Amino acid sequence: MKKRTLAALLGTLTALSSVAPTMAQAAENTEEYTVTFCRTQDSTMESDIFSILKDESYEDNRWTRLIADRLGINVKYLWIAPNEEQQTQKFNAAVAAGTIPDIVCVDKLTLKNLVEADLVVDMGSYFEEYASDLLKSMIESAGEQCVQACTFDGVQYGIPYVDCDIETAQMLWLRQDWMDELGLEAPKTIDDLKGIMDAFMEKVGDGAVGMALCNDLYGNLMDIKGFANAYGAYPRYWVQQDDGTLVYGSTTPEMKQTLEALADLYQNGYLDEEFHVNDGTKAAEDLVNDKCGVLYGWHATALWPLQDNLNQNPDADWRPYQIVTSEESAEVTPGINMMTSSWYAVSSECEHPEALVELLNLYCEKVFDPELNEYSYYANPGDGLEGVWRLSPVSLNSPDKNQQTAKAIAEPLKTGDPGDLYGEQLSMYEYSKAAQDGDTTLWGWNRVFGEGGSQMLLIDYENDENVKLVRDQFYGVATETMSMRKTTLDTVLDEAFIKIITGQTTADEFDNVVESWYSAGGQDMTDEVNEWYQAQQ
Repeated sequence: MKKRTLAALLGTLTALSSVAPTMAQAAENTEEYTVTFCRTQDSTMESDIFSILKDESYEDNRWTRLIADRLGINVKYLWIAPNEEQQTQKFNAAVAAGTIPDIVCVDKLTLKNLVEADLVVDMGSYFEEYASDLLKSMIESAGEQCVQACTFDGVQYGIPYVDCDIETAQMLWLRQDWMDELGLEAPKTIDDLKGIMDAFMEKVGDGAVGMALCNDLYGNLMDIKGFANAYGAYPRYWVQQDDGTLVYGSTTPEMKQTLEALADLYQNGYLDEEFHVNDGTKAAEDLVNDKCGVLYGWHATALWPLQDNLNQNPDADWRPYQIVTSEESAEVTPGINMMTSSWYAVSSECEHPEALVELLNLYCEKVFDPELNEYSYYANPGDGLEGVWRLSPVSLNSPDKNQQTAKAIAEPLKTGDPGDLYGEQLSMYEYSKAAQDGDTTLWGWNRVFGEGGSQMLLIDYENDENVKLVRDQFYGVATETMSMRKTTLDTVLDEAFIKIITGQTTADEFDNVVESWYSAGGQDMTDEVNEWYQAQQ
């Protein structure tokens, strides 16, 4: 069986959501018309697809032929840019000329600019009228924020390329084989976690690191977000206060408490002395080389860097745990934010705006409908042929695809019978089963989708009454002050945070730097965010 890379799998996971029926087969459309698009070349498509499918190209392939046959739509690319830089240049030129392609996929700032230039149409009514139940259920399952983010002055100008918000939640990864050997139980509090670090470091001896941390303080792994959540701190999130207003999470008293706790860890040798200059690859060396057994990370941490540890030491094992709390009785409060970052929009010059919805309906039918079971042909045929779904001019995620996969394969993994699993669910069953049967090269997949894996932990986060998810409340377009000053303002905070953690200054400096932050533009940014927030209520 060919193993998939992390990038390939995370880009093509399309396990099924079971909440929507198959799209009804419409009467053949006798009217033919052309719909224009643009795209950037994908270098991996040449090796993954075109080198195998000799009779298929961007302009003529199984998807474009299906679209022509079923919908009467001829797909035409106004340009296929060789790279992102040229794509941006060509798109900006088209905007300046007022001649964008009929259907585009853009970020929220670009969408706002298109709206202000009167270059895109209201898609709300078209979506309501034409969207299949399956498409509607997928958009709805991503939450209201992704639709609100493409709504301006009450008008929905886009259709979100939905993604999974719960997968932004942090979790604690621990070296399970050491936990078992030392007779340690799952930690509930920061003190419990420190006890585990003590035990691990004593076991490792020279060169031991208590908790992995790198210089990206807010990345997906080896960062401070999950640790901060224990104290009710949410750096770089906009969180709601008791009075209903939003405050920048990096400036709260809880953040000061977090920094004091991290400074204590640093002073007592739990953190690498050079963490603030080590990138993720460098910081991961302690994990891979059996020098560290604790880190905060995201749901895919098992795939990297922890799989590298198993590749070097097949006896190693890791498990994800809920993030801990600062006090015994406190709620577990992981932070999450809107993962959706792209939206489809339709040019005001397009004669058939409903085409976008019909194309998305068709994509969902072929890739996600469990009754038709056409995933293999239109998405991932397998046997070395990867990512055929990328030939479609439009595509979509199922926001809870990974959680649905974990649920679907749970019982088959116990019985050893895949039953009627197909598509990505079948692949993940096969990977996890092989790992359970001793293939350590596939260990990471089992720790994502198998029993006790990260997807099951995310499901627990959603269902556990002792867990309260705290959401970043700002999902709008960057405000004026954000656009001009946020990067600089964040840098000022981060430099102070590093100095506090490493003992170059005391935690009292936090109050001074926050005061300076507000004076240098933070107050204006906060006012703008709250003005936006009140408009959403």
